Amino acid sequence: MFIFNFKYNLIIFFCIFLMINGCQNTTKKLIVDNELSIKTPMSNNTSIKNRKDFQSKIFKSEIILNVEENSPKQEENDVIFEFKNERLLQGRDKNKLKDKKIAEKAVSAVFKMLKQNLSSDNKLDLKSNNDTSFVNKYFDNKKNSTVYKNILAFLPLTGSYSNYGVKIRKALDLSVLNFSNDQIKITYFDTANNFENKVIMKLFNQINPALIIGPFTREMLVNIKPLAKKKSIPILTFSNDIAMVENNVWSLGFSPEEQVESVIKCALIHGYKNFGLVAPDNLYGRVLTNASIDLISDNKINQFERILLSNDQINNKPKLYSILKRFLQYNEKLSLHKKFDAILLGGSKEFILEIAPLLSFFNVDSRYVKILGTENFNYNDIKTEPSLVKAWFPLIKSKNEKEFKLFWQEIWGNEVDYFSNAGFDSGTIGINYIKKEKEGFEFLENATGPITGLIFNANGYVTKPISVMQIENLGKVTDIEKCNNFKN
Repeated sequence: MFIFNFKYNLIIFFCIFLMINGCQNTTKKLIVDNELSIKTPMSNNTSIKNRKDFQSKIFKSEIILNVEENSPKQEENDVIFEFKNERLLQGRDKNKLKDKKIAEKAVSAVFKMLKQNLSSDNKLDLKSNNDTSFVNKYFDNKKNSTVYKNILAFLPLTGSYSNYGVKIRKALDLSVLNFSNDQIKITYFDTANNFENKVIMKLFNQINPALIIGPFTREMLVNIKPLAKKKSIPILTFSNDIAMVENNVWSLGFSPEEQVESVIKCALIHGYKNFGLVAPDNLYGRVLTNASIDLISDNKINQFERILLSNDQINNKPKLYSILKRFLQYNEKLSLHKKFDAILLGGSKEFILEIAPLLSFFNVDSRYVKILGTENFNYNDIKTEPSLVKAWFPLIKSKNEKEFKLFWQEIWGNEVDYFSNAGFDSGTIGINYIKKEKEGFEFLENATGPITGLIFNANGYVTKPISVMQIENLGKVTDIEKCNNFKN
């Protein structure tokens, strides 16, 4: 009986030992503490600090995305609250991150940004509802003891241009993460909403921005510019209306005049003399063709003819065929077009895809007659259009994109473009301008974008690294010799 009890007690003691040991499991978990740090497995540890080349070229401060450290555990509700803010920082881009590893890196970066980015703290209530007015969405009557040096960013975070605005916002967040401090904040204003000038004025008075980044369109810039000019606030705008540029207003947009200048000059350098100009009958088409005529007319041996097509003419197919046939002097007996040796085709993507095949139908072979385009040619639909093989178009090619591209993809998971690169540069330049204080204006007049290679000039003009590209088979593109303005 004693032996039986002894064996029975041993079994009980063994079970208790296993239960106690199981309760001391040290499996790593995602932990968020009050300092917004994040714990991830060592296998996912990625550090920009280890990239010496990238750090020496671009970053003035080190950034470690995932660091192993001991953090006190928090309640599950705290973690849920932070993940709601993580969606806020990503804007409204619905593209999903590709895999878990990228998601963990993005979350880590976002938590660090939350400590520095004004748009995600309690000063701006962006969780709008039916009881929240547009004005109250951006203003809070509560006084904050901390004095910030603010950057005010006007971007289309919703609406038809939101794909550009959200990408620029992500780029600005990365610039804050890498270069900012606790005294510099970015406030985002969604320009897609209906607003009144009094709202913008109140925003200026309460936030008192030291610098403005954006807006994206000319219409918004017209409203903002007088207020900024009155307070001597510099503007780094993405509008492509070069007429709005002046001292203290720099345009990062690719203006129609800059696009035409690059391709027309390239054509003249390569010996083209007889130009046909085809564009829509609107302000954009007139700007394109007028700028082209100014350049072509510099030499009296050059010739040109222009045609501007209205919507009615484009929609009336028989009439459109007749207009193009006359303009091109189509001759059924000839297999190749003889009138022009270069044709500028400007307009929207839809306009280009409507007209280009008709030019080919009337014997304009793009292998022998040089088709010149704008930045709108940089669409896959156009680059794979058979009637546009060997066509030329301008492109801003960022000079130091390689390392930044890897960094961007690790954080956000999608591809970089001019707006991601220019957005990062505008944030970097803006933050450094604020840090320079009294020497800030001199800094802006000589600033250079670390990624894009944009060069800021004193008169508000921004020199951009533009190359003229040629469309090859299957949508591939190549550089045209002697047709870039890179400054090494």
